[in-house]
Amino acid sequence: MPVALSQRRFPFLDNRPLTGQRVYCTAIALLLILSEVFSSNIQSTLPAFSHLARLGLTGAGTLLLVIKCLFLTRYERRWQWAVGCAAVVYAAFASLRGDDIWFLLAVLVGLGAKDVDLRTALRVYLGTAAVCLVLVQLLHYTTPLMPFNMYARNWDYGYGHYNGYGARLLGVFFAWGWLRWPRLRWFDWAGLAALAAYTLIVPLCRGAGMAMLLLLLLFAAQKLLPRFFESRVWHFLVLALYPLLTVFSLVTGYLFDPGASDLTPKLSLLNRAFSGRLEIWHHVFWAFDYLHPAEEGAEAWLHAGMPNVITLLGGFATDADVHHSIDNTYLALIMNKGLLGAVLVAGVTLLLLWRLCRTGHTGETLLLFAMLCYLLMENKMFLISANPLILLLPCALLTPRGAPLPALCPRPAAQSREAAAV
Repeated sequence: MPVALSQRRFPFLDNRPLTGQRVYCTAIALLLILSEVFSSNIQSTLPAFSHLARLGLTGAGTLLLVIKCLFLTRYERRWQWAVGCAAVVYAAFASLRGDDIWFLLAVLVGLGAKDVDLRTALRVYLGTAAVCLVLVQLLHYTTPLMPFNMYARNWDYGYGHYNGYGARLLGVFFAWGWLRWPRLRWFDWAGLAALAAYTLIVPLCRGAGMAMLLLLLLFAAQKLLPRFFESRVWHFLVLALYPLLTVFSLVTGYLFDPGASDLTPKLSLLNRAFSGRLEIWHHVFWAFDYLHPAEEGAEAWLHAGMPNVITLLGGFATDADVHHSIDNTYLALIMNKGLLGAVLVAGVTLLLLWRLCRTGHTGETLLLFAMLCYLLMENKMFLISANPLILLLPCALLTPRGAPLPALCPRPAAQSREAAAV
């Protein structure tokens, strides 16, 4: 459609960048409300209202993202259209097959981030997520709208499980750290450290809390050794992390047998350090039968008859179904998206990491390194409220070769020039 004709029919396209920014930020806010508020225990007390709210928020957020991608995004090359369409078509297929709507939403959020001011979008993300988290906790502790879920081994904080609460705290933590790096002041360090301590001590979310501490350590180390994090050694570590964690998950899950844990004492220690994750990987992913232990409100039961989860296209629900629920993104991708989907996601992630390393965006490599470590213990890669780094997808898929990456953190060279100018 010619630009002049499109502007006569749609006057709001006269200021396309600003309109696209507003549409995108509105969609992000709606999806965060969906994940933070209406994915909580309010679904059990107000089922009809929650169902309508979830449908409305999902539909409105999806529609706005589609409008942003189709009408409010400038594509410099025809291949960008082809890549975007292929990504959406595959994401829709994989989401329907694996019952994972967040995968499609994450792809739309990532593609829609093209031509968006990431700093503004991240401020909207951080403000919306923080307000929604506080609201949920207030409703959880002061009203019967978000009751305690008795299935959880620990207090669930209104989300059915304390790790769901920790995932959303992690999203706030990463958005805050990403927005402020490398200009972290003392109050940023204090606030981030307090949030990490709270996550580890109060809800006892080990995966989220340790990822927060790791990111703080990486931030501090980069301040002390900036040249190391610009070196090929660091870039090699960043690029090797994803395949290493995938192999680690597969091998340790296969070798560790909780029924004969004395034969693998080192893996037994590692299993305890990982809060029993290796046992889950062994039984669920490798399909070994086991006796599920008794919990509050439920008797022990035999977890048997599990199918082979390694297929080409996947299709197993890895979050809601207790038979296939698995706390590991690298294994969940194979189960839910199949070998094809796991290879595609790994390829896009590695391409993103390679481009960030090649162009010297150190801040984003620190964030992605810590996030990949977190994903070893949780299956939250595509949950918007847990992973704001989805906004980096245009860096991998929609940026022409040689063009500056639409990343947020300044490159060290540019940062040095700014400091010298001041």
